[in-house]
Amino acid sequence: MSTRNNHDAGLAPGMAQTGEKPRNSLASKISSSYNRMFILCMSAGLFLMIIAFAFMNCAELVRGAKPWLDRIRKSGNIAEMVSAVNDAREQHFILLDEEDNILASSFYRNDTVSHFPVAFHRQDGITWMSLSERVDLPGGQRVRVLVFFNASTFLTKLAVTAILAVLIFSVSLVAVWFRGRMVTRKTFGVIDQLISTANSISSQNLNVRLNVSDTSDELHEMALTFNRMMDRLEKAYEKQNQFVSDASHELRTPISVIQGYARMLERWGKDDKDILQEGISAINKEAVNMQELVEKLLFIARNDRDTLLLVRERFSLSDMMEELVKETRMLNTGHAIKSEISPDIAMYGDHARIKQALRIFTDNALKYTPVDGAVTFGLYAENGYAVAVVEDTGIGIPEKDLPRIFDRFYRVDTARDRHSGGHGLGLSIARIIILRHGGRIKIASREGEGTRFSVYLPLGDEPEERRSSEEG
Repeated sequence: MSTRNNHDAGLAPGMAQTGEKPRNSLASKISSSYNRMFILCMSAGLFLMIIAFAFMNCAELVRGAKPWLDRIRKSGNIAEMVSAVNDAREQHFILLDEEDNILASSFYRNDTVSHFPVAFHRQDGITWMSLSERVDLPGGQRVRVLVFFNASTFLTKLAVTAILAVLIFSVSLVAVWFRGRMVTRKTFGVIDQLISTANSISSQNLNVRLNVSDTSDELHEMALTFNRMMDRLEKAYEKQNQFVSDASHELRTPISVIQGYARMLERWGKDDKDILQEGISAINKEAVNMQELVEKLLFIARNDRDTLLLVRERFSLSDMMEELVKETRMLNTGHAIKSEISPDIAMYGDHARIKQALRIFTDNALKYTPVDGAVTFGLYAENGYAVAVVEDTGIGIPEKDLPRIFDRFYRVDTARDRHSGGHGLGLSIARIIILRHGGRIKIASREGEGTRFSVYLPLGDEPEERRSSEEG
């Protein structure tokens, strides 16, 4: 794929040079969103882990003092409590009365008293944690028991755990940020490419396409959709250019003829009645030819713009075919005109347009069938369709040309078509009319033996219009 970048350096893809506010990258927004989610989840997880670690270590410390604490609680009076506290040499207790006076102590520092349920104290290089509990005695007395634990090791473990958690969090965040940014950038690279490619498209380079080899997800389908859209645009643009070129070519001939006869009349036609009459006749003929061509072009243009109107009504297709046969016989072309038309076949559509399409097939049959040949008209019903047939015993159509005979301005034999007249638009117009009525066209032809056009028209009351290609 070949693309060119037509935006200034320093401007993000898609920024116009109009002073508009720069837009944030979609990839950056998605990366930031996922990073915030990661930070939130990781922070909550680490916080809960540290809380769980602290709780388990506290529970382990309390578990060692629990037997002595239970003995103190079960004491029936203050004397028994004092005795239990004094006997707890391996644990550290302080027994306080309601005025916070020390009644007994197994802790070597009696000046460390806190009113908080949990408190930390730094004594002689050791960090102590105290837990306070109130105990109600019979007679309404109330005392308070302080339990002290050496928390230096516990706090060291907690600090190390927190540092490791922060380190893991930081490393993970950086890894996720870089990896997420790289993956997101790679994933949305097709969007940047789409913006750059779309900015570079003009009528001179409609062949640009997105590279889809590096994607395999939903963006791959988006890139394929863009490429298919560009295929359709390029094809339509080429078709339009060809149409304009062919129309110009077709108009050039009658214009040249008119100009030639006008110059001839200007030089000699003023005094020579024969030349004057010849010039007037030729100019009239070419003017009629040009008018016919312009009307055909306008018909096709209306169809392309989807402004072609059909006057629909219920009519007898059998009667119309009979009229067509009668009118063809009146032309006295020397051909044998045959008909096999079933009666009482009616349809809903534009009578004039349907007859116009069938007349086009008839004119072609007469044009390319020798005088001693035959043209046969047929009409019958089949599977909900009325089948109108125009068959001749003429020169036929080469097999290689059959797929293109409905193309605009296409001629099977250019020299022969110039001799017999026509612009190469008749079959295109007939195809448009039939497809507009929801029908289809089948062709059977063999060189030297003749051609058979079978037109299938729906017999429903209001057939849905469709623009699908005819079935060959």
